Amino acid sequence: MKELNGKIMKAMSGFYYVLVGEEIVTTRARGNFRNNKISPLVGDIVTVRLEEASIGYIVKIHDRENELIRPKIANIDYNIIVTSMREPDFSAKLLDKLIALNESSKINSIILFTKIDILDDKDKYVNIKEYYSSLGYKTFDNSEFEVAKLRKFISGKFVVISGQSGAGKSTYINNLSQGGFNIKTAGISKHLGRGKHTTRHVEFYNVDDFYIADTPGFSSIDLNFIEKDNLKHLFIELNTDDCKYSTCNHLDEPKCKIKEKIKNNDYFLIRYNNYKEFYKEIEKKQRRY
Repeated sequence: MKELNGKIMKAMSGFYYVLVGEEIVTTRARGNFRNNKISPLVGDIVTVRLEEASIGYIVKIHDRENELIRPKIANIDYNIIVTSMREPDFSAKLLDKLIALNESSKINSIILFTKIDILDDKDKYVNIKEYYSSLGYKTFDNSEFEVAKLRKFISGKFVVISGQSGAGKSTYINNLSQGGFNIKTAGISKHLGRGKHTTRHVEFYNVDDFYIADTPGFSSIDLNFIEKDNLKHLFIELNTDDCKYSTCNHLDEPKCKIKEKIKNNDYFLIRYNNYKEFYKEIEKKQRRY
């Protein structure tokens, strides 16, 4: 029997659809995965044993580079965070949580700002965009020019799009796919498995020379699975060896160098305050258990 390596593109009703070369192979997972409580994920690199033409079994799941928790999807090149500047108003707290989630999963973040055209204070947007860019994050807006730039940037990549409900994900996916999905912005995308009469499933969709997967929209999310003392490592600005104590969490510890840096940047202060709030939320939840 022939064995080939490929990438899982879709998981639905117990079947896994694996891209092997340029062909999609329909597979099931061997029972030993289930017995060992291992589930193949969309994005997994797997070894497939073909028993018939285009039909086979997954016999090996290769090590994952990263894994997103919502939805469960693996080996992502970038997670594009769609964040609205207006209607709903910009939420630094939600954006920072999503970035922290990506950092904890070793997933690279791209930040996409939407609804700039209806924003009264354009300087606010420019300052926010410049600050996150200064941290090393790739930032774009949803203008035609920026969409074209992003399409070029993610060429050949596997990307996920996430973000708050109402931020304009559907509109953006339409623009990014150049109308290939034709999603109704006022409704739920049947193209992405969330129609009223469809079963929610995870899938990478081919758009020209890159692949894209959607995630559920949400207005809140928690970080309770992260150990509170590890949270500082998920904020780029807080990764420093300058503090007196190596265990410094940059809260109330003496001779914390972060406190000095905060004074010089308003947006650093916003991110720092979000960090403190997240830390307290995690501490409170973990104290219960």
